[in-house]
Amino acid sequence: MRSSRPGERNPTKTTGTPADASAERRPSRAFVVPAGEDAVVSRDRLGLEPVVYATFDGGVAVGKTYGDLFGSGRIPKRWRKDAMIDFLAAGIAVFPDGATFFEGVYEVPPGHDLRITSGRWSVAARDLLPDATEELGEEALPRLRERIADAVEGLGEDAALCLSGGIDSSSVAAAMARRKRPRCFVYGAPGTEDRELAMETAESLGLRPVLPEFAETADLDELRRMLRVLEIPTHIPGAPLPQLRLMETMARSGVRTVVSGQGGDELFCGYPWHFPPAMEKLRARDPETAARLEALHEASPPFPVLDLRIARRCFTRTASWVAFSDGGACDVLGLTREHVTARDGVRFFAADTGDWDGLRRQGLTVRSLRYLLHYDRRLAAHFGLRGSAPLLDAGVVDLVSRFQLDFLYGGGMLKYPLRLLFPEVPERVRFQTRKMGFWHSGPSLPDLRPEVRRLIGQTPLGEFVARPEAVDRMNAGALWRFFVAGTLLEADC
Repeated sequence: MRSSRPGERNPTKTTGTPADASAERRPSRAFVVPAGEDAVVSRDRLGLEPVVYATFDGGVAVGKTYGDLFGSGRIPKRWRKDAMIDFLAAGIAVFPDGATFFEGVYEVPPGHDLRITSGRWSVAARDLLPDATEELGEEALPRLRERIADAVEGLGEDAALCLSGGIDSSSVAAAMARRKRPRCFVYGAPGTEDRELAMETAESLGLRPVLPEFAETADLDELRRMLRVLEIPTHIPGAPLPQLRLMETMARSGVRTVVSGQGGDELFCGYPWHFPPAMEKLRARDPETAARLEALHEASPPFPVLDLRIARRCFTRTASWVAFSDGGACDVLGLTREHVTARDGVRFFAADTGDWDGLRRQGLTVRSLRYLLHYDRRLAAHFGLRGSAPLLDAGVVDLVSRFQLDFLYGGGMLKYPLRLLFPEVPERVRFQTRKMGFWHSGPSLPDLRPEVRRLIGQTPLGEFVARPEAVDRMNAGALWRFFVAGTLLEADC
């Protein structure tokens, strides 16, 4: 977050009046622009640093967290009903026009400026993501290595890496290992493939691995604690509990900067639903290459259990997203899928986007990366840590945006450039395609159905429920969303 008076160049600190003492028993880190004063607050183009704001009678309060605003004593905390319905029905976590889960509280979108003039505010685009130009191929790999190396150059001895065994964190590990011998913390149960791959990478690169042991099952108290730290709901069941556990361990071990491979899937368009529209775009000008890559991809699909046609529909069509996410939630809410599909928040988050360019931009600015970064930053801050995501460095992003489609998906593989980038990473890690992501290695969840029934009966969650008997028919994903919403609502009762 960056704030300045109009006309001020290269601002480095926020301006405004310090807010009052926090209701959360800590000084509020919000700052206030009084009515009659002007200011500009900028957010980076990927939203690496959050910026939220709200108006009150005396001006505009701005902070990095919702707690900053509510702790100022000027902004009341009221959950926004429409946002909660969107979340319960379809797992929506990002909303149009900067709206948030809270009444009267807004988020500055990535790459935008918040302009405050005489107590009034406006939001305008400033520095948006570069368009994909498709001009570079394998010859750009040395430059990419250099860019990532530059991104890790400033990391001190108190930095450590979250290593999952996937190509994203392994690539960052290789870049760090070229300059120093960093610590890495591995999350994964003994005997799992992810843990084996992470340890193989650590040994190959000469890293110092730490393998903390965690309970295989999460309990309700642990989940409640995680949700309080996150501030807002998360629709991914159990996520990001692995990060919470790991960051707590890292903080106790003297780590001050947590390094991750966050953003690799979004930057390199490495989700399975990216591949079909990418090949459609490529086929329009080079049908032979597209056919060859499709044949190679089909011979070794990244997720054999996931039908790519279903994946594409779910992530490119609003109605399919709702059908995929529902899990019985609509029935409990007394809403039809058609009604949910037509809601503004759902249409924004799960927009009909069938082309590759649209999916790329949406993933980086609206969908996964936007809320994943929020969760990472909240967890890190809770333990007094800084977060670092070298793959999202500005120079890295600018370079990758210029990669050709046939290079991004070379050999029919997702994230192909990363697989060639650091040959010192074990081949089994570089070319394995079944890694499901860091959060999927988390602990199993307890049976949430009894707790959801309790929350419906004893908390404001019940105000959203039309058919409580239908709870028995909800799947695990829908149960998780109701548990999350009810827990957060109960905490504010």
